[in-house]
Amino acid sequence: MQKPSDQWKKLHRAALERARHNAIDPLAPLQWLYALACVVYLAGFAALQFLPGGTDLSVLLAVMLVPVAIAGLLISLLTGSVLTLHFTSRRLDALANEN
Repeated sequence: MQKPSDQWKKLHRAALERARHNAIDPLAPLQWLYALACVVYLAGFAALQFLPGGTDLSVLLAVMLVPVAIAGLLISLLTGSVLTLHFTSRRLDALANEN
């Protein structure tokens, strides 16, 4: 079997770079949003679990519950997307580095 030509290697690399530029890079903020949602959710969980407050409902507790609930919803919605984005990015990197 013949080795691939230099022109084919350049074309292959250009196609992979274009795929990364068009598919992976625009979705990169999803990873930051997911990380932020995880931090907010864990901080809210820790605050609700370990801070003394009893069962009394205060305005501060109600205000804190809203972002924690939104973060929990975002975590459940974004987990599949972020994992797919991560593994696709790693696969494109592996294909680009195999030449």
